[in-house]
Amino acid sequence: MLYLSILKGMFVGLLGVVVITRFLGKKQLSQVTTLDFVYILVLGGIVQQAIYEPHIRFHHMLFAFFVWGGFIWIVETSAQRFDRFRTIIKGANSVLVHDGKVNVKALEKSKLEMGQLRTLLREQGVFSVKEVKHAVLETSGMLSVMRYAGKEPVIKEDILVNYPDNEPTYLLVEERDINYRNLDHIGKTKDWLLSEIEKEGHMLDNLYFAEWNKLNGFYFQTYDEKESEGAFFTK
Repeated sequence: MLYLSILKGMFVGLLGVVVITRFLGKKQLSQVTTLDFVYILVLGGIVQQAIYEPHIRFHHMLFAFFVWGGFIWIVETSAQRFDRFRTIIKGANSVLVHDGKVNVKALEKSKLEMGQLRTLLREQGVFSVKEVKHAVLETSGMLSVMRYAGKEPVIKEDILVNYPDNEPTYLLVEERDINYRNLDHIGKTKDWLLSEIEKEGHMLDNLYFAEWNKLNGFYFQTYDEKESEGAFFTK
């Protein structure tokens, strides 16, 4: 009976976590705010109690998820509708660099040091503050950076009139297994894939992975290749 109770608690817990995290939207882990993290911690506590506390019944757990889910819905809906409430609950963005100058007050208010700001800049590929025109610390803790125009990398559009657009790459083979979903998506067959692999002198059983796109063709790596040699490309 105890094992059945644990299974029920885990099932309802998983279902509740999936449903309630839908309220948070499609966010990456790096976009999760402090409030979102609190949501998740409380959910974990509810699931833990349901599993390890024998006096917690099935309906108790459902009630806890219902109440907590309703609270999340109220907070998130209010934050979307009312700017002042959103600022109080989730905070606001901070401009740390403006027109190439570090905003010391904003930096101190955000509890950051100059070294930490430089670390955040390096994570964005910027290794000197003099390259930065504007830098904004988002509520998620990520730093958005705008460089001076002269410091931005050159792109094809700056120097070329006609150039091919990028094409998505599809993983067709992974650890000897064919990805039929991707193969169907590009309108190819298994026979075509095996024929192309054979043309390049490979066998399916020896492929670690194979990528393909319309522009560049195949990119292979076999189990026999050394890491120093890497994979090779063929069109």
